[in-house]
Parts: sequence; C-alpha cells; structure tokens
Amino acid sequence: MSKKLAVVTGASSGIGWELARQLAGRGYDLLLVARRADRLRALASEIDSTMGKQADVLALDLTLPAERKALTSRMEASEDRLALAVNNAGFGLIGPTWTGPLERLAGMIGLNITALTEISHSAARIMSRKRSGGLINVASTVAFQAVPYLNVYSATKAYVLSFTEGLAEELAPHGVRVMALCPGPTESEFQAVAGVRQDVMRTRIAMTAEECVRIGLEDFERGKRISITGWGNKLQVFGTWLAPRNLVTKAAKRMMQSRLPISD
Repeated sequence: MSKKLAVVTGASSGIGWELARQLAGRGYDLLLVARRADRLRALASEIDSTMGKQADVLALDLTLPAERKALTSRMEASEDRLALAVNNAGFGLIGPTWTGPLERLAGMIGLNITALTEISHSAARIMSRKRSGGLINVASTVAFQAVPYLNVYSATKAYVLSFTEGLAEELAPHGVRVMALCPGPTESEFQAVAGVRQDVMRTRIAMTAEECVRIGLEDFERGKRISITGWGNKLQVFGTWLAPRNLVTKAAKRMMQSRLPISD
C-alpha cells in the first residue's frame, strides 16, 4: 500500500476519471468520490489491475451536507496518508438565469462552491498540521469573465479561482501547495449535463481529458498556483484582460446564444 493518498471528487467521468488514472500512475493510492458507484468501481478495478494501486470507492452526493460530512470525516481518519485533495465535482446549466429551476441552481452552488469550500477547509486543516500536502481545485477559463447564459456556473468558477488563489497564499508558509486548474473546452460529459447544444467546431478544438490533466499535474508539480491548460486557452484569457469587460461579456453572450438548446 502506498503511503500517499489522493482524494478525487467527481471521479466517475471526464477530467476526474483521468485525474485518478494519472495520479495512480504517479504513485498515489486513491479515494474515488462521486454519485455513480458503478463507474467508480470500474475505475477502481482498472487502477488496481493495470497500475497496482489501491483505489477505494465512496459513492456520495456532495450537494447534501451529511454526505459532505461523510467525506471530510473520512479525510480526517486518513490524516497520516492524505497527501492530495482534488475538488473536481461540479456541473453547469445553460440558459437565461431566471428560467433555470431555482433548485437546480442552488444545487450547483452547493456543489461547485459549498462542497468545494468544506473539502478545502478540511484538507487545509489536516495538511497545515502536517506541514505537507496539496490541494487542486478545478475552476475553468470561464472563471476569468462573466458568461451570459452560463451565468451561475461561470460565477461559481470565479469564486473557485479567487478562493483558491487566496488559500494558496495563506497555506504557502505551512508547506501546502494549492492550485486552481482552469481548463477550456475539454472532452467530458459537461455539455450534455449542462444542456449545451453540440457545437461541431468547438468539439474539434476541445482538448482531451488526458492532455488537460497531464498539463495540470505538471503545472502543479512545478508549483504553479493557476494552470490554464493549452496556449489557445491562455491567449483567450489574456484577451479578456486586455479588452473592455462589456465587450468581453457581449462576445461571450453571442457565443453562448449559438449553443442554446433549440426551442420547439
């Protein structure tokens, strides 16, 4: 059994699935967290058979306070081995902000912000005591700007970016590394869950989850606090810093309008 353990939320698909695989390849045992136990068990079996690392499964709905507590309690119980926590769980919802089901928007905030904050808080307490460890919070390139019709999601990711940058500065003197991973378009289930209309051109330029995670983990090992995956995404973010904010928001609105579901 490895002495170092990585906790990965949202591990049942996409970036989370690939994070677990690549972390196993870097010598970590895994605690895999998501709602879909069958997917997690399949991933755990793959990690065990192909990489010889232990992968435990914890099927939880992190929008629920009691289930978030179950995870943080498990992290506390694994204090001696806990070396890395990755907050990847999250989802989006496309459409005008006022037409989205309020319960769904509240669930998004609960997962993307509240769960991430609670898990980060637990990891920070554990790792600061040990004066070692790391935390990766998955944000997005949309964290750098407002995105109409993906408004609540982009706002939650702006929180993740700001919170993670601040936490990185707080924990640096305590020997804990913290990074915000900011992918752009990446092959995953995000668009289907969010209700985004398929965009053929955008699909062609989407980065694979494997490449996204490889870049992110390399940046983390270099000590970066923000990892924007890919030069195209870096240029896009740089452009949002240079252009007037109202123009950036209008451009984002036009892009998102083309991806809204077709009305009957």
